[in-house]
Amino acid sequence: MKHRTEKKTEWQSIGGSFEIPDGWCVTKVNFDVGEPYVIITEAKTMSDEKRLLIPKSLAYYLSTHFCGSNVMRELIQEHTRHEMRQSIKEILGL
Repeated sequence: MKHRTEKKTEWQSIGGSFEIPDGWCVTKVNFDVGEPYVIITEAKTMSDEKRLLIPKSLAYYLSTHFCGSNVMRELIQEHTRHEMRQSIKEILGL
């Protein structure tokens, strides 16, 4: 499986502002796209959604430290499966 992200080291120095209004909650994030974003949902009705762009420096940090990056999550899962296979082979003497 080919893991893809548009994250670049240059993002570390790209600033911006980010504010989640009161009464809204985060329901999804994606830091692997060229314009990282968060989806927020109005908490009372859970029906209204808004997409907010996240400063690239914040997206870079969070995705590098395993927060909100689907690519990183998939890589960790793939690594875990590989380690489990290796352990089973060692136990069985294969």
